[in-house]
Amino acid sequence: MRTFQLLGTKTLVLDEGEAMRHTLERMGGHDLAWAMSKTITASDTKKGQSRLLIPKEKGLWDQLSEEEQMELRRRGYVEVEVVDPRGNRHEMKLSQWPAGRNLVLNSGWNDLVRDNKLEAGIHCTLWSFRVGLRLCFALCV
Repeated sequence: MRTFQLLGTKTLVLDEGEAMRHTLERMGGHDLAWAMSKTITASDTKKGQSRLLIPKEKGLWDQLSEEEQMELRRRGYVEVEVVDPRGNRHEMKLSQWPAGRNLVLNSGWNDLVRDNKLEAGIHCTLWSFRVGLRLCFALCV
């Protein structure tokens, strides 16, 4: 297990995360914050669902800037970048699920699932961070 600090912020713990660490450092990531941990469900990996569900009780909503919260309410999504466990970058949308304050990562999620061979039962941790003002995520499995 490896740990590192991202530009002086909180420590991120990774098992196989050397590629991710280099990607985050090259991106100039800062303000690293734990977003959630969960076991990936079957619906998280179904092609027809095409999303990672982030339950409202996980607290990610509170990590969003006021502008991002307004954009979610107005447009229904915020464009984000997600770094996968191999250090690859994926453009996605963080969307508000119609029924409540649940959030989802979608519009590119299926590619990340396929590329990383994710399946139901795998435990993951999602970290948020910023590149400049842009919201980004790192997914660790």
